[in-house]
Amino acid sequence: MIRKTLIASTLVLCGTVGFTSSAQAQESTDVNFTANVPASCTFSDVVDGTLGLLAGTTLTSAVADGGTAGTAKLTCNNVLATLEADAPAQQGTVDGYDHSTALTTVAVTGTGANAVVIGTPDTPTAVPLPGETDLIVDMTTTPATGFIPSGDYDFYVRLTVAP
Repeated sequence: MIRKTLIASTLVLCGTVGFTSSAQAQESTDVNFTANVPASCTFSDVVDGTLGLLAGTTLTSAVADGGTAGTAKLTCNNVLATLEADAPAQQGTVDGYDHSTALTTVAVTGTGANAVVIGTPDTPTAVPLPGETDLIVDMTTTPATGFIPSGDYDFYVRLTVAP
């Protein structure tokens, strides 16, 4: 009888050890993370320019003529955005100056992540790389005939970026 009890005790002990080790088995799982980052481009650090008078017939942002270029920083997080510059527009009027017939030009150049060059208004230009691009904005305006009349002039060049 002792022998049967000993055999039974051994079986119970082995079963308990086997059950206990399977209850302590390791388990793992993965924790996933997702994100949706939309394409975006933003302008910052915008500094207005000034216009100087060239030979009495042209207002220009050229430093040699007393003007200063406008500047802005463009930051994009995506590839192949497009940048566009509108032709200079006048806010308000000055007697004797007809902006609708004046010859106006705009030039935008970029340095940094992208070497962007815009010389033709309303023409989308590729901004091929993500990152920061420092933009320099220049403009000129020359009336169709005569000299620039005296007065206070106020122009703007609208920049538009599409991600």
